[in-house]
Amino acid sequence: MDKQEAKQVLQALRPDDLRTGKPVVVEALALVEGDPELKAWWKAQQAFDLRVAAKLKEIPLPDNLRATIMAGRKIERFRPQPRLSFWLAAAAAVAILCVAGTLMRSSAYGPIAQTDYADAVLPRLNHDAPDLAMTSADHDKIAAWLKEQNAPMGTLPAKMTALSTIGCQKFLVHGHTVSLICFAIQGGGIAHLFIVDEEALSDPPEVNSPEFHQVENWSTAAWSDGRMSYLLATQAGPDTLRQLL
Repeated sequence: MDKQEAKQVLQALRPDDLRTGKPVVVEALALVEGDPELKAWWKAQQAFDLRVAAKLKEIPLPDNLRATIMAGRKIERFRPQPRLSFWLAAAAAVAILCVAGTLMRSSAYGPIAQTDYADAVLPRLNHDAPDLAMTSADHDKIAAWLKEQNAPMGTLPAKMTALSTIGCQKFLVHGHTVSLICFAIQGGGIAHLFIVDEEALSDPPEVNSPEFHQVENWSTAAWSDGRMSYLLATQAGPDTLRQLL
């Protein structure tokens, strides 16, 4: 079992499954314990699932729900209907799913804290080797791809505009679209810039005033520009990070 397979197994688990002795679950959990990156992802996944469950519990059920269900149509003898009925039923099912999806998204997704955001995005860097959907040293091509994907785009710090890009990616974090752009630093290091809508964070960083932190091997800086929020991360060290800003 590799890491991707372990993620697929763990994402499909229900709470009770963690206490079972299913070999596939045991193997996935053993892989988590031996892989720091996978363990960080699993911790973030569990925290997110708990928040979603808590939000869903807040949705009130109508007092007359049982009576309404019981008053519905009873089982009747099947009578073949014109084919049009199938499509009407399909359309109704799609409509119900759309409404349910909207309710779940509105309940599960909302602004997230900076710490939760950092915990979710940093593991995606995969020890300085993130999965990139598009690679190019051309800033314009990177910008064009992100625009085509409707991914967040912001303004780069002046010194970073002179760096060659490596590639980019787009992904979701707790329902919010995030852009990732990777830059080549002189001397062989890499700088990873995450961009997200400022409204996605419940406590966005200060405007044009970077906040510096050290998260294990990552030196990070976070700031906002009044529209977007940025998180810049590198393993090249805090001095290099400050020079880029």
